[in-house]
Amino acid sequence: MKAVSEYIIGTTAVRIVDTGRRIRVIDIEKEHERKQFKKTVVAMIFAAILSFATSLSVVSFHNSQTLLDKQIFTLRSEIDSLERENKVLEKENEEKEKLSYNKILKKATAMGMGFPTKQRVKTYVYKKGSGIKIYK
Repeated sequence: MKAVSEYIIGTTAVRIVDTGRRIRVIDIEKEHERKQFKKTVVAMIFAAILSFATSLSVVSFHNSQTLLDKQIFTLRSEIDSLERENKVLEKENEEKEKLSYNKILKKATAMGMGFPTKQRVKTYVYKKGSGIKIYK
């Protein structure tokens, strides 16, 4: 059985605890100081852990931001090079698609087209300030 008694010896408050196996004499003021010290140490450890975790998260955020910036730079350079390649290929494609007079003539004759006769040709003469006149 546990018995607790409190006494004042001189100017010191003392608590005597009898647990059955042993008797403990505790100085109340020193015990209070120890509890305050323990609370302070726990608060400091908590603050240190919190500040360490915060700094780690800031470093991690900065690291991910740097990696994203590098990816953006590489993607922009890829886009630029692909745009240049696209322009070169478009120019090559335009040069390939240019039709010459001979190609048009061959295609037209293959489709059954021919040159117009003189009766189908109309001549226009333009005199300055007179408009267009048609001659038959």
